[in-house]
Amino acid sequence: MTEKTTKTPSSKDSSTTETTDMVPLVSVIIPVWNTAKSVEKLIQELFHQSYQTIEIIAIDDGSSDNSLQVLHNLAKADKRLKVIHQENAGVSAARNRGIDLATGKYLIFIDSDDEILPDFVEALVKAMQKNPNAVLAVVGRKYKKLREGKSSTLYMQPRRSRRAGESLSSYVTYLMILDGRMYGMTGRAFIAETIQKNHLRVEEGRDFAEDTKFAIDYLAAKDGEILFIPKPLYIYNFGTETSIVHKSSLEWVNWKKSYHELKDWILKDNHGKLSLRARILLALIYLRWRIANQRSKRRAKKSYHK
Repeated sequence: MTEKTTKTPSSKDSSTTETTDMVPLVSVIIPVWNTAKSVEKLIQELFHQSYQTIEIIAIDDGSSDNSLQVLHNLAKADKRLKVIHQENAGVSAARNRGIDLATGKYLIFIDSDDEILPDFVEALVKAMQKNPNAVLAVVGRKYKKLREGKSSTLYMQPRRSRRAGESLSSYVTYLMILDGRMYGMTGRAFIAETIQKNHLRVEEGRDFAEDTKFAIDYLAAKDGEILFIPKPLYIYNFGTETSIVHKSSLEWVNWKKSYHELKDWILKDNHGKLSLRARILLALIYLRWRIANQRSKRRAKKSYHK
């Protein structure tokens, strides 16, 4: 039996790309709002990924700078880039537009002011392909504080695998207590079919923890293994206009809403009952988020008095 091959797309000819189960198409979704300079750098990084079987869906969310023109210019060089323009509706609406248009087996979300290393996509795909029970793959990241000129690596510690008989919600809650790698949507690979079949979307009109809610909804829709790649392949740039902490993070009611969403999933995933372990984990999450909320307030107060 002859194995079907996949043609690796280049910047000059990408319209003839074929995909197989061994080399699946990956959809990379990038919301763009007034980040002309950084998004050009990011997309060039995507063009030169070691894994080339990708489609890049950039959604310009009503930018007032020249982001849209930059995207159109980049698209002329590589047909893998699809440029969509919409009136300003927020990052959630932009991500949802990308979800609707995606045709890949896996979905990867990237913020337009962040960066990625050359093997970012390849590492995620290899992890998902290696384990048939994988539901999510997550890479480590480099956290760059641009205003302070400092950086650190995050999510590099190995974590235990899910234990036999352990519910996915309990396992995820345990991971949430340890660090923040289970929050958000960027720096990970999702299974597109799960998102599409369950009509999962990012909640629009919400500007706090909407990405965590999406992750919870996704994991609630499909049981499976979560894989961690302890390499800082995603670079999160903190200090840009689009990464400034929202005022909504200062309101405890928003954190509490996210807490109850997590609790509801645990209840549903455990047949409406909370074990002693689950109660302890939830109490620790509540305490962790309370402390995080107070830190947000202190940072905002300190910034205000500068």
